[in-house]
Amino acid sequence: MLLIMGFPPQPQFHMPFRSRLNPHVDQARLHAEEWAGRMGMFDEEYLAWPERWSEKTFTRADFPLFIALTHPDADADELDLVTSWHVALWFVDDLFLPLFRRDHDQASAEAQVERLMPFLPLDALPRPLSPDNPVERAFAGLWTRTAATMSPLWRDRFVSSVRRFLEGVLWELEHVDDAVSDLIEYLGARRDFGGLQFTAVLMEHGLGELPPNVHGRREFRTALDAFVDGVSLHNDIVSYDREVEEGTVGNNGVEVTHNALGVDRRGAVEVVNALLTARVNTLADAPAHVPPEAAAFIEALQEALAGSYRWHELTGRFGQATAGSLGMPRGMGTSAVYAFRRHTSASSRTVGLTGP
Repeated sequence: MLLIMGFPPQPQFHMPFRSRLNPHVDQARLHAEEWAGRMGMFDEEYLAWPERWSEKTFTRADFPLFIALTHPDADADELDLVTSWHVALWFVDDLFLPLFRRDHDQASAEAQVERLMPFLPLDALPRPLSPDNPVERAFAGLWTRTAATMSPLWRDRFVSSVRRFLEGVLWELEHVDDAVSDLIEYLGARRDFGGLQFTAVLMEHGLGELPPNVHGRREFRTALDAFVDGVSLHNDIVSYDREVEEGTVGNNGVEVTHNALGVDRRGAVEVVNALLTARVNTLADAPAHVPPEAAAFIEALQEALAGSYRWHELTGRFGQATAGSLGMPRGMGTSAVYAFRRHTSASSRTVGLTGP
């Protein structure tokens, strides 16, 4: 095992699924950076939190690669749309905490959430609203395009997933300096502030809406929760050292486990990885238990989970590269390299605690 920066050693991650890369990834990279700039996400006022949203750090994070690995079959327009939505929510996730935490201003954070929701009307009709920050501009521009072809029931699921994410971010803001010490409470909250419910709902936009009866089935909800937990717990392990440095580790599952169970951080990583492995296995078993019309969607979630693991190996978001991605080329014209490397996903592999 490799010990990085004095933090717990990397575990062996169990990953039985294979990832695939969307061939439109290079176009999505160009679109995402241009779109984020047009929304104002690189404006001077946001560069100090902590330079997370400069064009340089945005490029290094390679958010479009995450979407290309989790939506391998989306056409170019759909990939651009889904990437833009996720960039908007990443912007909230990265800047909400430092912006409102600075002045311990929970009331203003709650007011901002309430300002955002009217930009997502269930009828998808334009409203006479004047967006005044990047997220409001993003919501206003993306929602009509997204909702136009979807049913009222899907729109309600989508809006509810955004609300759930934003309320989860408020929970995270409230607890970041007074960390929760109950692992069960944390796991429930993590499903919200991680935003993965939103990811799953948005996947239906490209794959096709699931019948209403599917969403009410316990087996489907169990599979969906397993996907959400899989991405979230893996991220907690991989992002641990970065969150220690940023002072936000109180909302990380490794730290919560360390405090709740009284184990050292190495032991906490082992516990979280055991939970993660169990959730991956639940998702692996799910296609045999969900209604037949949902089986293809669950298989798409399996590929998306593998894609998320791969993105964590390749992105520059977490500071430095894992051993598996050192020396990998980046930028335009490198998608063929990733397409070749995607076939190396295997049943188990080691991914560094310090992500690439």
